[in-house]
Amino acid sequence: MKLLNSIKLALVAVFVLSLSLQTFAQEKPEEVLYLDLSRYKPELILPPAPKEDSLERQMEIQTIKNSIAKLDQRQKDLAVRDAKVLSVSIFADVIPGFDIEKLPLTKALFDKVNYNRTQAKDLAKDYFTIKRPYQTDATIIPCQEPVKSDLNRTYPSGHTTFGYAAAVVLANLIPEKANVIMDRARLYGNNRIFCGAHYPSDVAAGEVIGVMVGNDLAHNKKFKTLMKKAKEELIQAGLTSSPLKKDSKE
Repeated sequence: MKLLNSIKLALVAVFVLSLSLQTFAQEKPEEVLYLDLSRYKPELILPPAPKEDSLERQMEIQTIKNSIAKLDQRQKDLAVRDAKVLSVSIFADVIPGFDIEKLPLTKALFDKVNYNRTQAKDLAKDYFTIKRPYQTDATIIPCQEPVKSDLNRTYPSGHTTFGYAAAVVLANLIPEKANVIMDRARLYGNNRIFCGAHYPSDVAAGEVIGVMVGNDLAHNKKFKTLMKKAKEELIQAGLTSSPLKKDSKE
């Protein structure tokens, strides 16, 4: 009997260990939540999106159409490119020598930025469930073929949320380039309008959440430890010389 019980206990231990190993294997390094999501309740930080039949929404639709009509080919190409890229690599346009593939610590840091901003923006998208511009007005042709998961999730803009979250963190890492970094984030957001994928109000809401995410991450103790490592890598790459700014509490 004792032997049987010992065998049962051993089998249970092996099963529990197996489950633990499977869970560990499924977790990705970037999937660490640094944000306090209770700060991101959509109804407390964003106004409701304009109603579909409102004058404000009609004006937004006209803004989208007018903007698209005025784009030159270079601007159209950039809007399409930005639609396909959800990466800190977009800032290579304004930071000479910034090659994220040669900066593994920095790349890992921004993978975490992306994971965290995804958690924050999904709370809002799931709460509001607003139709995309091309769902409301069939004459608006998006620059990229829509996928089913994009529908009814226009508010706020996810790309814009990432752009500003990444910009705030990157501007803290490379303060010498802060102005052009933030300006590129603004263009990245506006390109969602030029792409026919978002309303101006979507982009404005994305900016709100993105800046919140970026600031919360930049002041999170554990995340800031990772920022310091990325900062050293950027200094070695000759992309910055300024030390990482310390919080007043430190």
